[in-house]
Amino acid sequence: MISLTTSLHRLRRRLTQPLATPPPSKAYRRWLEQFIRDRLRLTIWISIVLLLIFIVLNFGIIVPALSQGNGETIGLSVEQYQLYPLFFGAQQLGLLLTLILWRRATKLKQLRWLFFGFSAAVNLTPQLMYLLIGETMVDLGGWIIFFMLQAVLVPVRWQWHLISQVSLLALVVFSAFGLQFAIPGIPAELQQSVVVFHVVVLVCVFVVSDLGIYLYEQLLRREFELRQQLELFLHAVSHDLRNPVMGTLMLLKNLPAHEGKVWIDQTVVDQMVTGQERQLKLINSLLETHNQDMGGVVLHREAIALPKLIDAVVLDWQPMLQHTQSNAQVVLSTHLPLVMIDPLQVRRVYDNLIDNALQYNRPGLCITLAATQQGQYVHCTVRDNGQGIGNPTSDNTDSASLKPRIFDRYSRGINSRQPLHLGLGLYICQQIIEAHGGQIGVDSKLDQGTTFWFTLPLAN
Repeated sequence: MISLTTSLHRLRRRLTQPLATPPPSKAYRRWLEQFIRDRLRLTIWISIVLLLIFIVLNFGIIVPALSQGNGETIGLSVEQYQLYPLFFGAQQLGLLLTLILWRRATKLKQLRWLFFGFSAAVNLTPQLMYLLIGETMVDLGGWIIFFMLQAVLVPVRWQWHLISQVSLLALVVFSAFGLQFAIPGIPAELQQSVVVFHVVVLVCVFVVSDLGIYLYEQLLRREFELRQQLELFLHAVSHDLRNPVMGTLMLLKNLPAHEGKVWIDQTVVDQMVTGQERQLKLINSLLETHNQDMGGVVLHREAIALPKLIDAVVLDWQPMLQHTQSNAQVVLSTHLPLVMIDPLQVRRVYDNLIDNALQYNRPGLCITLAATQQGQYVHCTVRDNGQGIGNPTSDNTDSASLKPRIFDRYSRGINSRQPLHLGLGLYICQQIIEAHGGQIGVDSKLDQGTTFWFTLPLAN
């Protein structure tokens, strides 16, 4: 039952994660602008080449074949095909104009209008010219080619694609049903059926392409953000693992170079020990994360009383709390039932959350550990009255932009008062709680404190 609940929770989190995506970073926006700009230029040039190929095919193969026959072999007359130079010429002029404007387009808003200009030049221009002669144009093959071209080469901003697609569909429907313009070469009794068929096919193609663009952009953005986090992680590793080694090396170099015993001040020894312990802690975090990714979290469950575990955690943290002039309060419901957990792993969750609170806040912190029964689970919270999660330099004091990624591996806070760290603590907490079949989350606002919550299963 617990395994099924865990699977359902993970599935729901994966499905809803794209909807809760935080605002893109400035680095991602800069990269996206350059990506769209480069891809638009490539798309325009490929479209120019494709149109030239279509001109050669039409006037090198199709028109001569019609001229030798009766002119009705594929439903269009030679005169109608001879209008194609005007259509192709208008499309090419539109693409060349778009290519000229491309040189000045650098920002996302400018690129958006450039994208619409390209789509209009290729797909809307022929339809508008057909309207001028009182006819409706249907070119299913051409539409699919160019819409799929822009979807494949510019697989971002699905809203832009949707607007360009809806514009074409609206123009075709308006021409065929609003103005009652006929499709050349199609019998009158089949006019509406042909238009409906083309519209339905296009809608299916557009839905599939837009869904693919949306999912690909989510993946692309996620990959970019993870790459940024990885760069920060490598910087953190080089910083945090290098400093203790450099400190020890400098101390050894400064020792007197003579025979006999060397006396070192106890304060210096304590600093060396602290640095080496911190280095060992970072290395253990890396190894632990790797082991969890490879084999998962191994649990040794037993039915225990949660209050005893919490009291033991608070007792162990008393020296650090006194050192930071902080205090911890325990608020538990009466007659709290037993929980079926691995006490060592859950203790590590509490340790990580308390350490996280002390690390990110100034001295004098008040940490409250609470637990209440909610159905078949115990709802546990670790709340502090610190600075909260958010960017103090931003006008937006809500932590919504950080919540979806705060439990990511290598995710590091933006307000840390301490040296760089690897950002693995909350990721490990999430792995432990989910292995128990529970959930974990955070509620926080800038300058209003932070509350981490998680659920643990009851011992039935």
